Amino acid sequence: MTTKGQREYSDLPIPPGEILAEEIEVRGMTQRELAARLGRPPQVVNEIIRGKKAITPDTAIGLCQVLGIEASYWINLEADYQMTLARERSRAAVSEQEQWLSHYPVRELIKRGWFEAGRDKASRVRALMSFLGVASIEPSLYQEAVGFRITDTAREKISLGALGAWLRQGELVADGIETADYDAGAFRGALAEIRNLTVEPPEKFMPKIETLCADAGVAFCVVPELPKLGANGAARWLNDHRALIQMNIRGKWADVFWFSFFHEAGHLLRHRHQRRIVVDGLDSDPDTASIEAEADEFARDFLIDPEQWKDFSGLGYFDAGDVNEFAHEVGVAPFIVLGRLQKERLVPYNRLSPLKRRYQWSR
Repeated sequence: MTTKGQREYSDLPIPPGEILAEEIEVRGMTQRELAARLGRPPQVVNEIIRGKKAITPDTAIGLCQVLGIEASYWINLEADYQMTLARERSRAAVSEQEQWLSHYPVRELIKRGWFEAGRDKASRVRALMSFLGVASIEPSLYQEAVGFRITDTAREKISLGALGAWLRQGELVADGIETADYDAGAFRGALAEIRNLTVEPPEKFMPKIETLCADAGVAFCVVPELPKLGANGAARWLNDHRALIQMNIRGKWADVFWFSFFHEAGHLLRHRHQRRIVVDGLDSDPDTASIEAEADEFARDFLIDPEQWKDFSGLGYFDAGDVNEFAHEVGVAPFIVLGRLQKERLVPYNRLSPLKRRYQWSR
């Protein structure tokens, strides 16, 4: 129960009108008399007492003048009442949203420490809402909120909830990365240095990529993939002066990782007007086919100069020595050269496999 001496919160929605009715009864005052003293129609006072009408600041001041009880008291009563009603509506909404929990890998998200939640469904719904920063955990609503496209075919194959959670974690990680303001020239220069890192192991190239990108205004992070994720990487603009490249090692092939990285970089350099998130690895979307092709071209030609590739790919037959020699000549890891040869079907996928590399998550 709320009293005049000290505010206490109740789980029961107590209309301020009930307190008002008690106050005028103690004074032997009728609703009609109170209305007259307030200069308000009797119907207004009756609706306040029945909880059909809220106590406004003007009414609160009038009650202070008539009853001698501070206006802030009535305003606080009304605020507590409305907040209690809102909590009831929220609890009902949470219950309705429990149906969407199955669309998210909740146990895995909790295991990774992305958020904390109890075993009950209501707790998990609230935790997901807080983690995603949304008022509803319906996966398509998060998609609309952050703005990324996905085809109907892809939607049948992946988990939209897993994709949304993965993208959100990247956004949260990026919040903790300090970057300079974005500079296209500086970013292109950084990419030239990053290209030289393909020959190094992850424990060496990862911190270097993070620093080089941050100095150019791009937050870079690698977020572990989730079941049925479907995405290799994503690029987005966090604001006008700051971008994000988010990666994973889905499939674990090193050549795919590096191509995907430069593909995302191509989006930032060539498609800055695209403010929505570009998620790569899903089924092709006809509406984004042109920008995807441009990003592929950028990655392909930035990793290996087109003229050098033309001369090399014309050899017709390739052994490990050829691949290693050409890779050393152009300054990239041999697995990148082999990956492209296999992609263009110049070398079968079952040949030269010792040159391939896979990345693994360390504990």
